[in-house]
Amino acid sequence: MTTLIKWLRNRRFRLRQFTARYPWMFFLLYQLSPHNRRLMVNGKTRITIEGYPRSANTYAVYAFKQVNDLSWSEIAHHLHVQAQIIRSVSYGIPVILLIRHPLEAVRSLVVRHDFIPVDEALADYCRFYEDLYPLREQFIIARFEEAITHFGDVVARLNKKYSTNFNLFPDQDVEVKRAVLDEIDSLNKQRDKGRVTHLYRPDENKDALKNAVDIDEESELYQKALDIYLQYTGQT
Repeated sequence: MTTLIKWLRNRRFRLRQFTARYPWMFFLLYQLSPHNRRLMVNGKTRITIEGYPRSANTYAVYAFKQVNDLSWSEIAHHLHVQAQIIRSVSYGIPVILLIRHPLEAVRSLVVRHDFIPVDEALADYCRFYEDLYPLREQFIIARFEEAITHFGDVVARLNKKYSTNFNLFPDQDVEVKRAVLDEIDSLNKQRDKGRVTHLYRPDENKDALKNAVDIDEESELYQKALDIYLQYTGQT
């Protein structure tokens, strides 16, 4: 990727992240894209599943849809912006907010998008979850590890909070879980030609790239992101 292309992609990313904090602005601008409109919360949405990128978003969405007979237009997902959660809460739509340890989430993001510097990714992590923290009692919070191993429990908590009756994902059913992973692999091949940096599930080669990302764990920015994660997950 040339320096100019990386710069342009970074500027586009920065604009998106700025508008992400303001629902009126984000939805006004990004509804112009047919792709974005398919992912946005709307009057037909029955559930919103969102989180910072690389936080089991794809697995959670496909696992949920695997056992619930909903159309894609009834699930808001994969925009990774605060505006999506804020509007969902204002509409009274059930929300699952996904969160992953910042070290893992940020490393995975900058490997996938090399036009995003580590410090920018950390700052976005902080903004995303800080903006939503005042609303935390109005949605379900699911850690990355919980989403990929006990997603049925996450949906059970959702049902209890919102008095809904969504089907629970059978985490111990090997065949159902394989069907979800096969669908995700197919999606990766279709959209990203199977590139290692874009894989939606664990891979040794991707892990090696992630582990090579240098993050100063003593920095003030990283410590802030870690504190936010610990607050959300009840570890402080």
